Amino acid sequence: MIPANRPRNYLQSALYVAIAGVIAAMLVERLLTYAEIAEKASMEATVSQLNTALYAHLAYLALRGEYEAIEAMRGTSPFASADVRSAAYLGEIDNLPPDAERGKWYFDRSTRELVYLPRFKRHLANIDDRQATGAARFVIDLRQSSKHAYTGAALRPTGAWVWEPEL
Repeated sequence: MIPANRPRNYLQSALYVAIAGVIAAMLVERLLTYAEIAEKASMEATVSQLNTALYAHLAYLALRGEYEAIEAMRGTSPFASADVRSAAYLGEIDNLPPDAERGKWYFDRSTRELVYLPRFKRHLANIDDRQATGAARFVIDLRQSSKHAYTGAALRPTGAWVWEPEL
C-alpha cells in the first residue's frame, strides 16, 4: 500500500498519462464512428426523400400522359426532376473543385450522376476503379413493365461501393 502523502515518481506519472491517452484515443475512435453512422443515416434519409418525390413526380407525369418528360428524367438531377430543395445540394456542376465542401450533394453533368461527398469516409470503400474515391454515386432508375407502363422510379447506386461503419 502506498501512503497518500508520498510523492509520485516519473514512472507513475507517465503510466497515468499513457492510460489517459489510450482511453482518449478509444473515445475519439468511437465518436468518429458514431458521427459516420449519423452521416450515413442522413444520406440514406435524403435518398429516401428523393425516391418518394421521384415516384410521386413519375405518377403525376404518367397520369398526364407526358411520357417524353418521364424519359427525360433519366439524365437529369433528381433534385431538379422531383423539385426537392436541400441546403446540402450544390447544384449541377461540370468539374467539382478539389477543395469542395464535404457532406454535400451535387449533380455531375459529365457522368449524369448524383454524387454525395461524405465528411467521414473511413468505412466507405469504392470497389469500382472508375469512380472517384470517397463518393457515393446514384442515377435515376425508371422501372417499366411495358412501353408506357411505369412501375416506379428510384435512385440506384452506380458502380460498386460499400459504406458500412461498424461499432
